Amino acid sequence: MGRTLALVGGGHAHVEVLRQLAEKPISDLDVALFDPSPSVWYSGMVPGVIAGHYEPAEAKVNLWALCQRARVRFFETSVTRIDAQNQRIYTALGEKHFYDMLSLNIGGATRQLPIMEGAFAVPVKPIGGLVDMVEERSQLTVSHARTAVIGGGAAAVEVVLALAHRWSNREGQLSIISDGPLLAGFPASARRAALAACARYRIQVREGQRVVRIEPGRVCLASGDPIVSHVAILATGHAAPELIRTSGLEMARDGTVATNESLQSVNQPNVFAVGDCASVVGGRHPKSGVTSVRQGRVLLSCLDAYARGQPLPKWQSGTEALALISLGDRRAIAARNGIALTGAWAWRWKDAIDRRWIKRYAV
Repeated sequence: MGRTLALVGGGHAHVEVLRQLAEKPISDLDVALFDPSPSVWYSGMVPGVIAGHYEPAEAKVNLWALCQRARVRFFETSVTRIDAQNQRIYTALGEKHFYDMLSLNIGGATRQLPIMEGAFAVPVKPIGGLVDMVEERSQLTVSHARTAVIGGGAAAVEVVLALAHRWSNREGQLSIISDGPLLAGFPASARRAALAACARYRIQVREGQRVVRIEPGRVCLASGDPIVSHVAILATGHAAPELIRTSGLEMARDGTVATNESLQSVNQPNVFAVGDCASVVGGRHPKSGVTSVRQGRVLLSCLDAYARGQPLPKWQSGTEALALISLGDRRAIAARNGIALTGAWAWRWKDAIDRRWIKRYAV
């Protein structure tokens, strides 16, 4: 009798697993994928969707069709509880499923801030909620509502500049608030390019300002100086999914699943976890879509080896990944190994990489 493999989440790594299964099925392995949506966003293209460079459909992967091609059963539902001790998952449909092997690629959550009743705050994850808000507000021909993006990382910078490009007729109504410098950890030239782009779009930049709470119509800072904001977008960094906390899986310090170099839970060897919901013990890989993509290349080999009782391959994070940060218009920053360059050529490079990735999983 074959073994059952439950894939929870349609993240970048699981998308690659489906592609590999379609090309080379594994005998005696019954595979099912659980995700609340039949299609998933490719995060690399979302800033381009917000800016208006891509249609939403261009930045999505058809999970349902991939599952059909790979002969994987697809359950259009979220998983609400994991019982790793008894090898069961529970879904929002009220169903209970047994598994022999489990793989998690459910992404991460956005770190929350205190939000008062009546305030309008949208996290960057899940992506669908953010894109829907942008689409709805873009239908308004005149808007006096001010929008604040909270965060100073690449995601915050890309989102605020994408909004500025899309709403170029609404100058002076966007701000970005960071408790440190923008793009901390990137080369100084990347930070200068981001600040210059914000200046071109007349975005109010508030660095070194910690947000303590979000109230209706304003963002309150630790300095006591409130910023008028009718919409707050939270790009406040990574938080672990709540699903993991009650799963019985050993957690890393950040609350994600602690795994070994074979992407295997350190206390439940039949459970694997990749992407933003996991941390390789002793590793220093960033929480990013690039990491999930890289892990997807070896994940199926790890699962297959475990099912057959063979030694598992190890995932190697490799060299530092190239960071491509879009600047609203068709320009981008390319940063790697302490060097950052900016120009339209970098955006064309990013566009080619993103379109090639999407095409790889087109059905």
